Amino acid sequence: MTGSSSFTLVLSGDVSVKSAQTMLAGLKEAVAAHSAIALDTKDITQADVTTVQTLLAARNKAEALGKSFTLKGPPGPKLQAVLDGAGFLNPAQPTARLWTDHI
Repeated sequence: MTGSSSFTLVLSGDVSVKSAQTMLAGLKEAVAAHSAIALDTKDITQADVTTVQTLLAARNKAEALGKSFTLKGPPGPKLQAVLDGAGFLNPAQPTARLWTDHI
């Protein structure tokens, strides 16, 4: 069942490749159950490129279903470091707005 209000999914702790399956399960649940998902990433303590890839895949799935998928505020410092280091914030990147446009 799809809800009509924005749902905030809080990501915290280690969301790197070590826990990618757990994060993916939470993202799948959120996308299935809600029409608008906002991610809170400020409490992430460990992230890597797998984190970014998983979040982008979830966003793509949400958009394919006609749903909204955004960040609630700027990326947390650990995610920000990965985004900076891997070049995801470059305006030429097609997904840069996900990380820079906040609700």
